[in-house]
Amino acid sequence: MQSKKKKEPFRQRGGIWYFRVKVPGKFGEWKWTERKGGKTKTECRENYRRLMQELEAAELAGDAINTGNIDVSQALTVWFDEYVDINTRDATRKSYHGMMEKHVIPAFGDVPLKKVNARMLQRFVNDKARDLKRSSLKKLSSILKAAFSYMVNPCGFIEYNPADSIRLPRELDEPPQAVRVFTPGELKTIEEHFPPGHHYYLAIHICLYTGLRIGEALGLRWQDIDLKSGRLSVCGTMTERGVWQAMPKTKRSFRTIPFGEKLRKLLKQERKRQAGASLTFAYGTYNADGYVCVRPDSGRRVSTSDLRYFNDWCKTTFGHGSTHSLRHTHATMLLEAGESLEAVSKRLGHSSIVTTSKYYSHITEKGNSQMKNTLDSLFPAKCE
Repeated sequence: MQSKKKKEPFRQRGGIWYFRVKVPGKFGEWKWTERKGGKTKTECRENYRRLMQELEAAELAGDAINTGNIDVSQALTVWFDEYVDINTRDATRKSYHGMMEKHVIPAFGDVPLKKVNARMLQRFVNDKARDLKRSSLKKLSSILKAAFSYMVNPCGFIEYNPADSIRLPRELDEPPQAVRVFTPGELKTIEEHFPPGHHYYLAIHICLYTGLRIGEALGLRWQDIDLKSGRLSVCGTMTERGVWQAMPKTKRSFRTIPFGEKLRKLLKQERKRQAGASLTFAYGTYNADGYVCVRPDSGRRVSTSDLRYFNDWCKTTFGHGSTHSLRHTHATMLLEAGESLEAVSKRLGHSSIVTTSKYYSHITEKGNSQMKNTLDSLFPAKCE
């Protein structure tokens, strides 16, 4: 039986000959690539032969990059370039870069990747536990696991993930975090300082009446609002740079939630105002992308960085507070009114009810005290 002839790595396209060859990538990952060979097949063959000789000579001399030479910093660069910078939100990407540059790279960025083991990473986490809050330590641990997982597959730099066995020290368990909310008096002061017509006004009230994150509130478009049924759908978020992203914080952030008559009235008024402004606007299309929260004068979208003044003003005026405090205030008022923790968790778009209970446990404790009084009234007993 005649053997099948091996296909040549040459092809002609547009009068130019090209050849395919496998070369080492930036940090040792061998990849197929196509190189320009010349105007004739003979010239292409010669250039192909010359490159193969160069690669072979470099490998024999030990100059060729291979995965055995890669260090942690280089491997992290691959992870960021090929995954993080492409698949994550701006805030997440910024957080990952910050964690690595501040903590990981200074500690063992120049350590050969294949010398990193589980004990080294566990000791690193234990050491960081002295300075970092548990939430930050948990994030650091998750980032390490994700990064080293990518180095195993698809990169093939290492055979196993040394971060898989990382455990957070148990003695660092923190008590539930209490949140700061705005009092009725503080809400009145906010209303007076940012009155109707101010470009913060609607965003502030959306966060207060719905519990949305500020990015989610600013990312709302009129197509996401159903004024008839009194419901809105969270389909994306507005970044600090004023770019809309169809990627809220978590999977549960994609949600549809009802809102009351007060917010419905505000939204109807704003939609009517925007319709009138678009008829008289003399500088192009007014609010071409259909955002709910825009600057009244220009129709330009509002970004999360635009609300930094609100946060600074709150801290100066009240000593605390931010746009996120509006979200906490909303959740607190619902829970104190008797709404279940599960219902509020879904409304806020938390990843789990555990997250909600961590921040609002002081309200559930208040409910437990009330429950004792209820039990006594339901089951009276004579005391001898």
